[in-house]
Amino acid sequence: MNPFDYALGLLTILMGLALADVAFSFHKLAVRRTEIDWDGRPLIAAVLVLLECVRLWFGQWTLRDSASALTFPVYLGLFIQMLMLVLLASASLPDETADGCDMGAVYESRRRYFWGIFTAYYVLYFALWLIFGATNADATGPATAVDWVRVLAPIAALLALALVRVRWLDYLIPGALIIFYVVRYWHATL
Repeated sequence: MNPFDYALGLLTILMGLALADVAFSFHKLAVRRTEIDWDGRPLIAAVLVLLECVRLWFGQWTLRDSASALTFPVYLGLFIQMLMLVLLASASLPDETADGCDMGAVYESRRRYFWGIFTAYYVLYFALWLIFGATNADATGPATAVDWVRVLAPIAALLALALVRVRWLDYLIPGALIIFYVVRYWHATL
């Protein structure tokens, strides 16, 4: 086992917790589907969290040859990022489905918390991106203006979701991020 494999172990456990939380919460909702007052906003938020888990996991492989990835401060940043994904997974869908769960009300009660953590997650992503050299999307050269927008725009968009209550933005921003990342990574390989 090399140092990268060792370091990846703890992050793997946290990733598993995040994925399992979303799966179990969705299962509880699906089983009681006729008793639930459905709302698409928590569902799209959960899909964004799942996609972010896969994206982060996929991206961590690119760090395997980076000596700085195994330094304590950088590893701590990666650990905190993964822990934030666990918190996001836990907050994305209702856990309690008894007595006709109103998903819209649950979403509204958690919106600042959820999107605030997501904003902090992206701020940390930005900091780690700077540490790893602020490269272009393919990590083959320095960042261009488009790359700076690609990394900074989600921070502003997610902060807007935390601070502004506009229902159509609750669909538009996460939906746009989902589409962007699926298109961005569609042909990427390990």
